[in-house]
Amino acid sequence: MIFALALMAAAFSACHRDTENAVKARSADEKPLDRLLPGELAEGKEQAFGLLLPREMHLERVFDDSAMARGKVGPEALAEYVKKRVDTTSFELGEARIVFARTHPTGSKAGKLVRIEIAKELDATVLLLSDVTPPAVPTGLSEEERWRKAGIQVGKPLNPNAL
Repeated sequence: MIFALALMAAAFSACHRDTENAVKARSADEKPLDRLLPGELAEGKEQAFGLLLPREMHLERVFDDSAMARGKVGPEALAEYVKKRVDTTSFELGEARIVFARTHPTGSKAGKLVRIEIAKELDATVLLLSDVTPPAVPTGLSEEERWRKAGIQVGKPLNPNAL
């Protein structure tokens, strides 16, 4: 009986050591969990113009050329979040808002320019995104053809009813 108890104790300790070693080996292979600094915002799943929004922000309005998101985050924390995810060298810090005038979100299509505004409201922070990409200039057209394409005939006065 003593021999059986000793055998079971030895088997249990060997099994426990193997489990610990397997957990340590698996932990060394896996990437460490992502840790956020105090006040740092985590990425969410919603996106607008290639910019992943923070988890605390939610899209309220989305159009072809603009989007608006709102959430209960600090404007400074949101500005830091945006700054890490756009290709820009400068931004405007105003009294009531923070503006990234012409940025390229890292997840957007090449050549897409976006204006990003962050404004503080009474109970939330608003993030406004606007597509400010200039329209493509058609090539191979003469000056007269460009005017005609815009709906203007050269040499004739403008018709106010057609505007």
